[in-house]
Amino acid sequence: MSRNDKSTQLGNAILVLVAMVLGVLIGLMSADTFGPKRPAPTALQGKMDEVMELVQRNYVDTVDLDSLSEGLVSVLLNELDPHSSYLSARETERSAELMRGNFEGVGILVRREGDSSYVAQVLPDGPSVGSGLMAGDRLVAVDGRPVTGLAADTVVSLLRGPRRTRVAVDVDRRGQPLRFALTRGVVDHLTIPYHDMLDDTTGYILLTSFATTSHDEFRQALHDLVGRGMTHLVFDLRGNSGGALGSAVGIAGELLPQGSQVMYTRGAHSRRRNVMVHGRGLFTEGRVTVLVDEGSASASEVVAGALQDNDRALIVGRRTFGKGLVQSDFELADGSSVMLTTARYYTPSGRCIQRPYDDGTDEYYREYMQQLIDETYADSAVASVKDSTPYYTVGGRTVYGGGGIIPDRLLTYRKDPTFVYYNQLSAQGLLNRLAFDQVKHHAGELLQRYPDEETFCRRYEVSEALLQELAARGERAGVARDARSLRAQRALIANRIKAYIGQFLFGDRTFYRILLQEDDDLKKIRQI
Repeated sequence: MSRNDKSTQLGNAILVLVAMVLGVLIGLMSADTFGPKRPAPTALQGKMDEVMELVQRNYVDTVDLDSLSEGLVSVLLNELDPHSSYLSARETERSAELMRGNFEGVGILVRREGDSSYVAQVLPDGPSVGSGLMAGDRLVAVDGRPVTGLAADTVVSLLRGPRRTRVAVDVDRRGQPLRFALTRGVVDHLTIPYHDMLDDTTGYILLTSFATTSHDEFRQALHDLVGRGMTHLVFDLRGNSGGALGSAVGIAGELLPQGSQVMYTRGAHSRRRNVMVHGRGLFTEGRVTVLVDEGSASASEVVAGALQDNDRALIVGRRTFGKGLVQSDFELADGSSVMLTTARYYTPSGRCIQRPYDDGTDEYYREYMQQLIDETYADSAVASVKDSTPYYTVGGRTVYGGGGIIPDRLLTYRKDPTFVYYNQLSAQGLLNRLAFDQVKHHAGELLQRYPDEETFCRRYEVSEALLQELAARGERAGVARDARSLRAQRALIANRIKAYIGQFLFGDRTFYRILLQEDDDLKKIRQI
């Protein structure tokens, strides 16, 4: 098989990775602002004001100066590095909400299909639990305002509002009109959607992002698992693109001995700042394995690098993204904000794991994609590392910088050609849409037959007829039917469909509980 053929096999998987990574690389890490105060106006600012006035007075068409100025700011920041960015007032509010880890509303997820919006999930423990509202209900009106044809963001904004306020929601449930009077409340957005014991001594924690609540969530999960006899922690940071730096430091401190160094930062306008563990962690002696991949970035790399350099954990998986820049959030007068890179961070051994970006943002991401392809077929995780400078852990092991955290144990991609068919179906979103259609049309029957997560996980099975329907939908979407691959990957495909249905009906915990049953990386890690 040629290299090009091999690359083609991974095409759809890599496209999924691109969407996952590029969609979340703006404002990945927040930190205390430690740069100087805003400087006085410069000659450049005067020139920009002069140009804007010329445009306003003389340009051939009418110009929206607000939009133009936002575009200019974005271009300016993009010239600095790939992670400095401008956020509009609305984006700033959304970013702050993600960092807080909660919002005020009715506690449902909205899904857009065609010109209609549907209830995708009634969030567990949210204000709408017990109201009778059900996943798959089509939203018709909010407080009497029709929502058909409105953008999903607009529908969400109508549903949200201050806690203890009331909102009337009209839905259509398979032709039956229903109205629900809901009371808004605080809805928690958990960054640890799943933790549990994998066996009598092995605990598992999945962290999907770093919000300000993540350290507390981690402590609670850790306390629960230690109380259940955990002596080995599997900490899953795959796909976690980062977030709040303080939470990353706090989480690392729960696993490292007191006095250990977590990282240090340094920038042109900020002196070196050492970050140490000051308190006693909950799990500083048991075995720790950290799962990472190409989507693990920023705060995830802070944690993985600290644990690796202190010889506290075995890092397993694939090389991480390589984001070693710290952004600080500067709010502007109109409520918008600038996420400005103010420092680089370094792991305790002195590694800066930021990938080079001297050739511009486009080349930055192109090289990242090429790295993924190269490392997929290499015999070594360091095959495409340009900086071969050795660094040394506390125990004297050699580690490398050069862009990303290189795992101690490499887990390669699947190379089974029958996996390509699953990849193509998944990349088209067909498994997810098929699962949601089942919920849209059969939610009542499903909940009657499987009234809780435990019953659903134990008894629900994806039928052969449903798999054939998936294959037929694939054909209509341009994915040629592959009966051999469907048979070979039946367990994986059925697992994903079941996980999606479980997520729509019962929440993210159910999704991950099912998903992990067919997780190749997790199967391999338990054999190490």
